[in-house]
Amino acid sequence: MKKSRLSVVLTTEKKSQQDQILDRLFDYFSKPKGEKPSFDNDIDVSFYRSTLNALPLNFHNDQYAGINIIMLLQAQEDTGSKVPIYATFKQATTLLEEYKDQLPPQSDTFDPAKPLKGITLDAQVVKYLQSYKKEGKPISQSQFERETDGMTFKEMQEKGYQHRKGLKPYKVFPIEKIKHLLPQSFIDERPYFAKQAQLEKQEMSEAMKDERFVKKALMIIDAMGVPVIEKNQDRAYYSPNEHIIALPLRKKCASDKAFLALALHELCHSTSKALNRDMSNAFGTLGYAKEELISETATMFICLNEGLETFHSHARYLEGWASCFADKKKVLLSICKQAKDAQQYISSKVAEHKLKLENKAAYCVPSSLNYQVDFSAKYCQELRDYLTEQANDYGTMIPLRNQEIVGFNYIPKGLEVFTDEKSVKIYDITAKNLEKKLAELEMKQSLTNEIDLYVAPSPKQPTKPRSSNRLSM
Repeated sequence: MKKSRLSVVLTTEKKSQQDQILDRLFDYFSKPKGEKPSFDNDIDVSFYRSTLNALPLNFHNDQYAGINIIMLLQAQEDTGSKVPIYATFKQATTLLEEYKDQLPPQSDTFDPAKPLKGITLDAQVVKYLQSYKKEGKPISQSQFERETDGMTFKEMQEKGYQHRKGLKPYKVFPIEKIKHLLPQSFIDERPYFAKQAQLEKQEMSEAMKDERFVKKALMIIDAMGVPVIEKNQDRAYYSPNEHIIALPLRKKCASDKAFLALALHELCHSTSKALNRDMSNAFGTLGYAKEELISETATMFICLNEGLETFHSHARYLEGWASCFADKKKVLLSICKQAKDAQQYISSKVAEHKLKLENKAAYCVPSSLNYQVDFSAKYCQELRDYLTEQANDYGTMIPLRNQEIVGFNYIPKGLEVFTDEKSVKIYDITAKNLEKKLAELEMKQSLTNEIDLYVAPSPKQPTKPRSSNRLSM
């Protein structure tokens, strides 16, 4: 039986099932914040920022011109500098020369004669230059304006007058790099330093610490095998080129739950390598927005699959990016599918990791280590205290709290640390800090042993002075 003309019209006007589903998806992603339910256990997925957001200043405490502001803001983001005060190499050299009596003494890492050795000029600014000439010879601006008043451009050329404009680039660096060398008076005269110091003091409160969430995040991180680096910076990101994840310091997160949420979101981005998602899209493009929606939706799926709290911040984050697809709702189907693929990829890795841990043979320290710890009880305790302090700052150091370190082996981008109970992989700054601490303790113990071995000569038996290639005590 044929449908009547009226029936055909009604069918055409009525939305298809796919369109209805797309509308429901879009409503979920983009519902205004005020309409979303809120609960007492909603998580603030954020972190305390320690970068001072302010107009860049030059060495003389004056604001830069317009184009330089943009260039320096970009440089600040690229380098992670905290205080937007910049100086040229010459300006900094002159200042330190003036206060050279206050500089630290000569050491293996510092030479008072070359206090800026190793400093890189990270940023570029420009000067607006104007030159005035008459018959090839420089003249002042006032003379030029007085003598050419009323002339046309052609007349000025015919009479040998020239006025040229241009930009001259030059390099500067954030002077916070040498804050430890600056005279206190210089710092006190620049309020930016005090304001940034206040930001630096903001840390996670004791009430918001819950290491269960950090340990859960670390377990998923271990399962994925992606190096995670904690930096004292105001952003979290996944680097496709290096295949690493960078997070703010644990202590700068609003809570340990926030630390977990940030880690999961970036881990979902990291699945792009295995699942062939395009990560080359620039911020603000539809491709970038799509990847953010995939990652955050996958994070929500993982929380549900792992029995973790689902954060309502997921919905708030999704809302901002979903608005890009108001007239391209079909893309949401692809987003949901790819988010599910990312979640399944991570969940399968977690399942494999858990199974491997269950079936793992009894733990033993490798017979060959790049570095082996051999400290007395005193310095072993100092090392334990150090690990406790580091765990408060860095989430990735929590597995080493209350552990006896036996030694370590080098791995790409970091260290695999072996204790008497387990092995822990750490990267970048945490690895460098630990190496530095071990070297410091080794030096302390060596000097202490020298003192203990030294026996003062008896007055009746003069002895030849003992020679040593170490620092005299």
